[in-house]
Amino acid sequence: MKVIAWLRRLTRSDKSSAQDAEKTTAPQIAFRLMYKHDEIGTLEFNGNKWIFAYSEWFKTQSDMKPFSNFPDMNHKYISEDLPPFFESRIPGNSQPQVEAYLTLLLKEEKQINEAETKAALLKKFGRHTITNPFELKPAF
Repeated sequence: MKVIAWLRRLTRSDKSSAQDAEKTTAPQIAFRLMYKHDEIGTLEFNGNKWIFAYSEWFKTQSDMKPFSNFPDMNHKYISEDLPPFFESRIPGNSQPQVEAYLTLLLKEEKQINEAETKAALLKKFGRHTITNPFELKPAF
């Protein structure tokens, strides 16, 4: 199961090494996960790792519970793999618009790894999904 495999590779920030902290300080791509006008949390990709953290607003509200993949609201979650909650927002590679975008990416970038590809696809196609009411906005 994808979620279980992802959870096994997950590193919580309270257990991460100083080297990991140094690697995760400057995100290359950042997203804000929104519910209506409120920020639930941020997802960052620094070129190597994905980092998810809840917003201060979410930590203080009482109407919504934390996501099962991210049960502790006070920790940063760090992973080499895009968390399944966010990966499900990316359409399949066989979709014509995804194929066209991947072709364009390869022409522009020449070499792009799987994580960078997922980051680009998430930025291009991941804003909305039919599976939940949240909006994923690129943060500039």
